[in-house]
Amino acid sequence: MTNQPASSDRLMAALDMINGKWGRGTLRTGSVPATPDWGMRRELMSQSYTTRLDQLWVVKAK
Repeated sequence: MTNQPASSDRLMAALDMINGKWGRGTLRTGSVPATPDWGMRRELMSQSYTTRLDQLWVVKAK
């Protein structure tokens, strides 16, 4: 059981319908920023977009 009024349920259903038709994030509440305040750091990201077994490092512990 929720404490939200029925009009809120209708509003959320309308948002879901529009986002379903036009794509996720087309409409959102004002509390959700369009772009996040942070971004993933990519300076250490591998340049390989696929994994090739012949490129994997072999690590041995003594």
